[in-house]
Amino acid sequence: MTSSRVPLKWTDEQKDIRACKSDRIIVEANAGAAKTTTAAFTIAGLIERGANPKKILSLSFTEPGVKAFEAAFTRIDLPREIVRQLRVGTVEDFCAKRLERLEGIRVRRDKRPEDIREAVIDAIATARERAEARFPGEFSLHGEGGLAVEGLLEEFGQIKGSMAIQRAGEYFSLTPQSASDLGFSFTTLSVLREYERERIAFLDGEGEQARFRYQGDATYDLARLLISDDPPFSWESHPLWVGAEAVVFDEMHDCNWAIFTVLKKLLEVNDGCTFLGVGDRDQVIHARDGADSYFMKDGFGIEISEPKRLPLTLTHRFGESLARPLGSFASKAYTANKDRKSAVEVKVANTAEEVLHVVEDAARSRRGLDEDSDLQDLAVLLRHPGNAVELEHFLIVKSLPYETVGFRSFLERPEVLFIRMLLAVAVDLQAKFGTETLLAAKRATWQFVGGTLPGEGDAVETEQVVDSASEENFRSFVLPRLLRETEHSVSERILGAMALASNNSIADFPKITAALGVNELTRRVFVRSSDVEEVESSIAGLLNVAKRYASINSLLDALLQYDHAAKARSQKESRIVLSTIESSKGLEFDHVIVPGVNAGSFDGNSPDERNLFYVATSRARNLLTVTHATGRASRFLASFLR
Repeated sequence: MTSSRVPLKWTDEQKDIRACKSDRIIVEANAGAAKTTTAAFTIAGLIERGANPKKILSLSFTEPGVKAFEAAFTRIDLPREIVRQLRVGTVEDFCAKRLERLEGIRVRRDKRPEDIREAVIDAIATARERAEARFPGEFSLHGEGGLAVEGLLEEFGQIKGSMAIQRAGEYFSLTPQSASDLGFSFTTLSVLREYERERIAFLDGEGEQARFRYQGDATYDLARLLISDDPPFSWESHPLWVGAEAVVFDEMHDCNWAIFTVLKKLLEVNDGCTFLGVGDRDQVIHARDGADSYFMKDGFGIEISEPKRLPLTLTHRFGESLARPLGSFASKAYTANKDRKSAVEVKVANTAEEVLHVVEDAARSRRGLDEDSDLQDLAVLLRHPGNAVELEHFLIVKSLPYETVGFRSFLERPEVLFIRMLLAVAVDLQAKFGTETLLAAKRATWQFVGGTLPGEGDAVETEQVVDSASEENFRSFVLPRLLRETEHSVSERILGAMALASNNSIADFPKITAALGVNELTRRVFVRSSDVEEVESSIAGLLNVAKRYASINSLLDALLQYDHAAKARSQKESRIVLSTIESSKGLEFDHVIVPGVNAGSFDGNSPDERNLFYVATSRARNLLTVTHATGRASRFLASFLR
């Protein structure tokens, strides 16, 4: 096969990886070091040495990782007829197919929280009833629980991915103390137990059968079967016998105990199968689906066999000026392509407005005289997205288009919608919400207020009334009824805050939120402490935004205008990316801005905190800008300030 493209220049490290004949290899790669391309290059080498492409499994953790594999095969000019024979996919898809073969049916697979929202809410109701019977007062979630669904699902993913309950032992019994010992809340584990009972049915004489699976559940379900004392298969009919000659696992830094359980058994069952794992141990974020650095470090050797470890140090993403401090921060060798030019800026920014000036200057620099210049390659990566409220507000005022990735815009955050609704009712203003925003605001208000309407039966029927109510009907009839049905202390707070707000004085806004006790209300409707902290941050940002308006009425008018502007924004419009750091993994941008790298807020001792900083700073291709407050530079910046 001929190609008009310029042939890739392979480094000595890449050649060594391709030529290595060890049956267990782990490539310890740096950010931007062409991990996936190197994996594809090595697969081509295996095929040249006689491996059957049909018997090579190319696995990744994410769908973008699979697409990266496919792009890499094209980049190295691997013939299409060979690529078609390769088995490329996510670990989750691989496990789902093996389970389908074992179970004889195709189980529904859901990928969006809204797809299984009802199942989680039903589990909350059952878990509350059972928990209150055994441990009164220990179940922390009040009301229907709709606002907690996404957070619960993320925690479920972490618990299942880490196989925390299975690793706790067969005699694990759920109590408030055992939950604390495991590192999770009693409420979360109680809901998970009921959710799993709903998700998996037990058939008389035939074991268990999944009714549906969410992200990660196929891997988890297969891993549980593999460690079962009485698995529903024999060695001869083992679901992992696939005749594999080689397994290549990209994104190995995202490996968790469920994945590793499957991987270990896969290599055991397919005798003679070789393994190549590629990852960057400094990108392990444990809170993400239970990822564990153990497997990139000593775990593989302890659990399977000692691998041959090979480095991949040359980054193609950025130049020496970023590679040098990043290598110093990570305490590992880091080199960069000499032809690659990058720059690093460390700036002082004490307020959200000063951060905006940094972002505004960057946008102006990108656009220059060309208003159509792409802003999509300018990213602001946030450690605490709740702090983005003021920045978003300034971007809107400045007419700088942006999109949020990994978190909701402040215009859509439930606590902001709740407060907007209460303020609108208090000052008796009509039509302060667009159609879509109104629905979200009604639901958020109901969740924070709590209660079910008399005569409506249960939460499902109450939700139907809330959803169908017009703005006027909700304000005049539904909300007052909810306030009568909720706990007295909650209704007192809300009515007191609304009485203060009725003066329409923006100067009273801090008193209004204090009287409302948003922090206490938040702890009733969210489970994760991180969610509570983000709400606190977003309310603090909203208070600062409010100072720019003359009255509560003018603030509400402005927010309504911002709703309309966001809805009218063209999907094709080039926009600045505001993203959580977690959501930026695997991505890269021309210019990355990381604000708020301050002592006390972004310098913790946990591995996740350190790795989040590493991930954020390693996303930049041409320019990295980091900001900190005066005299409060994080210790993470030490290598960047030399």
